[in-house]
Amino acid sequence: MRLFETHPECKDVFFLFRDVDDLQRLRTSKELRAHGLRVMSFIEKSVARIDQTERLVQLAMELGKSHYRYNAPPKYYGYVGTEFISAVQPILKEKWTPEVEEAWKILPVHFCFQALFTYVTIIMKQGYQEEERNKQTNTVASSKERLEKRPNAL
Repeated sequence: MRLFETHPECKDVFFLFRDVDDLQRLRTSKELRAHGLRVMSFIEKSVARIDQTERLVQLAMELGKSHYRYNAPPKYYGYVGTEFISAVQPILKEKWTPEVEEAWKILPVHFCFQALFTYVTIIMKQGYQEEERNKQTNTVASSKERLEKRPNAL
């Protein structure tokens, strides 16, 4: 929800929400809640695969490809990491210490969400670009096939 408050242009990517100007209506949206649960599920799966690089890459590539199909370009991905930290902080309450905050904001090599998020978004961008290239290749191939199927007029 906060993502739409801090970056209202992101709302345009979500076809279900792009015409909703009332943020209160968004807060009660079942579709937005379902999307949030899918995001959390992806994060959970990513963390579970942190030591299984091949599976993590496959998961992130597929997510990037689906974002292409939904017309959600990579320029928006970075906003999510910052908003995720903002969402987690109040949930952790007293467990959110200055040390925890620092660990989440910097990019250590160890198991830090920000490092994982950066890694995953790089792979998502690759998946997005791969799907974009596939779409362009298929479009060109389809056009070529249609031309080849035309009867020759002599």
